Amino acid sequence: MATDKTSPRARSRKPKMASARRLLSMKLVVSLVTLTVVTTTILGVFSVTEKNTRQAMIKAMETRLLIQARHLALLSTDALLSDYPELILCPIVREMLQEENDLTIAVVLDYTGKIQGHPDVRRLGEHYSILDRFTAMPSTTELRDQESLLSNEKMYAARVPAQHINGLVVGSVLVAEDRDHVASMLAENRHQVSMLAAGLLAAAALVTLLMVHRLLAPLDALRAGLARIGSGKLDSPIVLKSRTEFGLLADTINTMASQLETSQAEARAKEQEIIATQSEVIHTLGEVVESRSHETGNHIDRVAEGAAQMAVLAELPLEECELLLLAAPMHDVGKIGVPDAILNKPGKLTDEEFATMKSHSHLGYQILSQSKRPILKAAAIVAHEHHERWDGKGYPRGLSGEDIHIYGRIVAIVDVFDALTSDRCYRAAMPLEKALAIMAEGRGTQFDPTLLDLFMDNLDCFQEFMESQYAGSRKTLESTQEEPIPV
Repeated sequence: MATDKTSPRARSRKPKMASARRLLSMKLVVSLVTLTVVTTTILGVFSVTEKNTRQAMIKAMETRLLIQARHLALLSTDALLSDYPELILCPIVREMLQEENDLTIAVVLDYTGKIQGHPDVRRLGEHYSILDRFTAMPSTTELRDQESLLSNEKMYAARVPAQHINGLVVGSVLVAEDRDHVASMLAENRHQVSMLAAGLLAAAALVTLLMVHRLLAPLDALRAGLARIGSGKLDSPIVLKSRTEFGLLADTINTMASQLETSQAEARAKEQEIIATQSEVIHTLGEVVESRSHETGNHIDRVAEGAAQMAVLAELPLEECELLLLAAPMHDVGKIGVPDAILNKPGKLTDEEFATMKSHSHLGYQILSQSKRPILKAAAIVAHEHHERWDGKGYPRGLSGEDIHIYGRIVAIVDVFDALTSDRCYRAAMPLEKALAIMAEGRGTQFDPTLLDLFMDNLDCFQEFMESQYAGSRKTLESTQEEPIPV
């Protein structure tokens, strides 16, 4: 018989492990979804912040260039009207470039576009051709008349007119700074924002994990509690301190579990009462049949105990062993339909009488098979098949091998052993050695060889409880004449 070799502990561990994996998967999914939302939000905020910061820095740069250009223009107006403007303007330009480290160009031009103020005096009087490389830069900064913001691939610049108080434009000034300076400031700002975003993301991840754990912890407690209730541990309440909906749900489940436990206890009590009643009726009916056949001793009790012991040795499930203990006393219930003259005849039966005697197997099955109760259904199988033989020469259906239900194969061995070793109306009890020899001859023909070996190997335990129920002393045969196995 194939048996599940997995230990009960291992089998119970499997659903727990599967449940734990499902909970872990749920935590991971919720965490990933939350982290994705948080990360997307932070990256979006970072992108918008960087864009706004870039625009703000460029606007600040434009404003700074305009202020410096206007300041230089204010200082240059009177000098451009003098006879030697360069004597005033060159020192002013050099001083401005020294003080404003971010500026790369500071130059003053007269109204014709010639240089009148430059850090390099050798360029005085030159036409300032670099202006041709600048283009107007789109900007939202408010400009005054004739002011402009310029740019090229290397610099940003502001050009402001040098205008006399009477409105006459006497020249212009140009200040500029490198794009690299602005780019480095943007890079530094981006780095700072990135570090801040990374810190926020790490904090968000930690907070998310804590929140997910806190959110799913009640679910975990509910799941574990429901698993315990599902496994039948109704006296283990769900302990949940949360006073949220989860806590209320846990209280409801605990109340339901308590009510279910009470209902189950009542149901078990009724079930035990029904089983006890069925067992008592079965046992009483078996005793009635036994008393009709004048069989000595407690034959039905011995067969029941022996069959249950055989079921344990055959490693049948415990519930089947207990079922066979209750059903086996009905193995000969069909004899209630056999006339007393045949049932208690001391001599050998005629062929017709033997045919009538054999009918008790089918008659017992008809009596019991109408019930849907497990005990009576098992008893019907035992009554129907305990006279079948392993080689197919038994009755009533001539079943063979494992086509015979194991209940029938077990009871066949125990019934014959008790019949051989106890007194019957047609003969006295047989010596143990002779009974065992006869049964050994039936190995593989009348009896299941595997079950018979189990019986022989554990004979002591069968003798112990069978002998304890024998009434009176046994009679030994005076002759050694071999007799057929009783039917």
